Amino acid sequence: MGDLIKEIQLWSIDRGLNKQAPAKQLLKLVEEVGELSAAYNKQHTLDEIDSVGDILVVLIIYCQQRGLSIEDCLEAAYEEIGGRKGKMIDGVFIKEADLNDN
Repeated sequence: MGDLIKEIQLWSIDRGLNKQAPAKQLLKLVEEVGELSAAYNKQHTLDEIDSVGDILVVLIIYCQQRGLSIEDCLEAAYEEIGGRKGKMIDGVFIKEADLNDN
């Protein structure tokens, strides 16, 4: 995966995307998430695959623009959720802290 991330970063540099405003990547992210939602709703698996890939590319470029490591971001997220406790409610995992707020 690391080699693929580097390839995407080089692709971004070749096109000057790495120097653009991160806010534009966030708009692109919202667009791609909308496409993923539409693909899911229509049960178009190939479009889902394309959309997830596009989302990852956008996030890699966003991180590049912001000077972040996508690997570090993912690791930090896992460190936060790795030992999380909670329960499933209507197919959604609710963390214990949120259960205690109610």
